[in-house]
Amino acid sequence: MARASIEAAEMIRNCTEISILKKTILYADLIHRLDLRNVAYVSWYRFSLKTGMRRWFFPLLGFNNRGDFFRPLQNRLDRPDEWNHALIADAEQIAGGHLRYYSRRWWFTGSPPDWFLNPFNGARNTTPGRHWTALNEFDVDLGDIKNIWEASRFEWVLALARAYAVSGEPHHLQILNEWLQNWTDENPVNAGPNWKCGQEASIRVFNLVNAALVLQQWDQPSPALMEFIFHHLERIHGNIRYAVSQDNNHGTSEAAALFIGGNWLARVSGDKAVARKSELYARSGKKWLENRVEKLVEADGSFSQHSVTYHRVLLDTLIYAEYWRKKLNAKPFSVLFYERSAAALDWMAAIIDPVNGDAPNLGANDGAMLLNMHACNYRDFRPTLQTASVLFCGRKFFDAGPWDEPLFWLGIDASDAVKSELAKQNKVFAGGYVIMAAEASWALLRFPMYRFRPSHNDVFHFDLWYQGQNICRDAGSFSYNPDEEDDDIYFKSVRAHNTVCFDGQDQMPRLGRFLLGRWIQADHVGKIEAARDGCRRWSGVYTDWRGNKHRRAVFWSDDQWVVEDDLAGPFNNAEIRFRLAPGEYRLEGNRLIGPWGWVEVYASDCRMCLEIGMESLYYQEKSPVDVLVISIGRGRQQIKTKFSLQ
Repeated sequence: MARASIEAAEMIRNCTEISILKKTILYADLIHRLDLRNVAYVSWYRFSLKTGMRRWFFPLLGFNNRGDFFRPLQNRLDRPDEWNHALIADAEQIAGGHLRYYSRRWWFTGSPPDWFLNPFNGARNTTPGRHWTALNEFDVDLGDIKNIWEASRFEWVLALARAYAVSGEPHHLQILNEWLQNWTDENPVNAGPNWKCGQEASIRVFNLVNAALVLQQWDQPSPALMEFIFHHLERIHGNIRYAVSQDNNHGTSEAAALFIGGNWLARVSGDKAVARKSELYARSGKKWLENRVEKLVEADGSFSQHSVTYHRVLLDTLIYAEYWRKKLNAKPFSVLFYERSAAALDWMAAIIDPVNGDAPNLGANDGAMLLNMHACNYRDFRPTLQTASVLFCGRKFFDAGPWDEPLFWLGIDASDAVKSELAKQNKVFAGGYVIMAAEASWALLRFPMYRFRPSHNDVFHFDLWYQGQNICRDAGSFSYNPDEEDDDIYFKSVRAHNTVCFDGQDQMPRLGRFLLGRWIQADHVGKIEAARDGCRRWSGVYTDWRGNKHRRAVFWSDDQWVVEDDLAGPFNNAEIRFRLAPGEYRLEGNRLIGPWGWVEVYASDCRMCLEIGMESLYYQEKSPVDVLVISIGRGRQQIKTKFSLQ
């Protein structure tokens, strides 16, 4: 297994090497696809970092207020006991110096935590006093900086606040205040890695204002909390244009934090200067949030990042923005904002599995879950869907369950919400997705539609689900800066998706850690049509940057699925991969037999084998999977792969 993985990684590395001249040409081709204003601003931003100019916009400061962030509660909250068990258990883990990373894995970090520790490799940032503009967020020795940031996202703040609200145990409040005070001591304003990212600062704002809500102190907050939020708004506002230039969820998150924190401080602060500045931040946040939603969310609800978990980050952000807008009696957002928010909600409803609330592991997956007021699994998207649906549309998709917990903490009354059925329907999303529904199974296919930069080589990826199980699956992301370079290459490559790989090359050349060139555009995207024998049918065609053409058609009826691939072009060889759910598999001639059914492959000349691949359902966590590989020679080829589910 290890040898196969090493050989696969070596092949990927060799195939992704691009000469400097060719890379220059590819960059030139890419520039016109990007917003030139963004390119210009990012260039200026990087220049200001390298020259040290930017640090003058963000002075090093200390926190002045030394008092507690939160006061004792007068009365405990009453809520269902079944919700309390997991919450109290989490709070006790935290009290013992353990933190949960990426809503998944617990690590001992100390009490208070070591705010500069990467617990996954034991490395530690050794320059916490340096200005954030002088720090390298891709330090090879330190590893993935997200492993530093995670403890300072303050998920533990909301966990301790909720536990204290229902248990009344004073040590939950004591730890909460002690750790927050320690954080301010160890992380002076604009010093160290935890000030490096405006989105990380925004997530702290979300968790702190929500903790104040839970502890019934949002309208009479402590001076320490107000000062903390204000310095974070200064940090976010001073760099908001860089967040916007990314055309991703950094812009939406940071704009929402400015809007929420600004309106909140303008209302509760007794300092007129702080209130005036906060009003400015709130106006800026509203402007940019409406701008980002209009630009980044398609009319059909598709989001710029082509990622299910990042789509959830978007929806969680919109939930917080609209909830606090109502709470603070701010003016409504634009009509288009609400139309696109509802469309984004419907997109999420269309793409999750109705059996268990999971969804295809599509695109970037960095472990983010902002609506962390529940005990559901990270891969359960029902809490976000239920909360957003009640808040924006006055409806709910699910009967009462643990996914309703955010509604409780936010005080959203769902008693009059209309029940809607979450049923799979055949639909083509112009944003680049096809949803295909059968009786007990369904599938998603990803086709190329790129107005914004893609991150994965997943064109025509086919994701198949049967009775709540993800039969053919995507690999995920694992890490943005893994200790092993091979992992960074593998998880974003075409080999990590259920599609065709020509000559061992990626569909789009990799130009940087988060940048692909020669974005593929579809030659044809069909509609879902009735086909032979009562089947449904969809087909599409694309041509890659080397001139190789791939037509993929999918036929389905009841719980039989047929994927037809027609390949043509100058390629010497090609491989079609289908990444399989964990289980026991065996090959018998042209048939693969598994625990959920079998796969039959029909082609004039092909070879079939099973190889070991990797998948990452949770950030910083990977496991082996079996991969069916269909190898084809040069020249035009037609391959039919039939899935029979039982």
